[in-house]
Amino acid sequence: MNASASTPTPLLALAAPILLAVAPTAAALDFSGTATATSDYVFRGISQTRGGAAPQLGVKLASDTGLYGSLWASRVDYGATLGSDAELDLVAGWNHTFAERWNLDVNLTRFTYPGTRAPANLDYNEVITTLTLDQRWWAMLGWSENVLASGERGIYSEVGGKFPLGDAFRLEALAAYYDLDDAYGSGYSRAQLSAIYTIGNVDLRASGHWTSASAERLFPGVAGSRVEAAVSWNF
Repeated sequence: MNASASTPTPLLALAAPILLAVAPTAAALDFSGTATATSDYVFRGISQTRGGAAPQLGVKLASDTGLYGSLWASRVDYGATLGSDAELDLVAGWNHTFAERWNLDVNLTRFTYPGTRAPANLDYNEVITTLTLDQRWWAMLGWSENVLASGERGIYSEVGGKFPLGDAFRLEALAAYYDLDDAYGSGYSRAQLSAIYTIGNVDLRASGHWTSASAERLFPGVAGSRVEAAVSWNF
């Protein structure tokens, strides 16, 4: 993460249009969430906990109009200098299925890190668009004009797929590239392979993460090959 200062966009200004649109359809709201314990919080191939375990919790409120808002929190470890030991993501988005097979999700995500010591500011915004086919294949694009709080543009692109091997077991694979040229002079590529077993509302997941050598130069000690195990309860 980059600790350069930046001026955060007011969250209420971002969320107000979503709340106003959802309010008239309060009877059609759907609440859901996920509680997770993971052996290593890995975000886009980079460990956010220096290889340590993390509890995580996410909640989502969605309307039948397709509009939704969500909160997601996790432990992080960026060292004593920055101070923050938590990440809180605030999301306002829209999700729509069309032509029966396609799904489009567009959201604005605000990544925040409560407790970060001034003058450092790690918070930043990203617009994320995901197109999914048959609930199986996906392509995602993330765009930020202040990527990792650097004050520069960053673009994240990802493609992936799910491969069912029975009613309860599946594999998921993805490949991605994070364009950080403007911020750090170099980007990096990554790949991930996950095995997921579902028992009722519980998912058991084991994931292998791989990043290119450029990621290890950009994020020494927290990039490279690693294995993560997690258990999630979906409610």
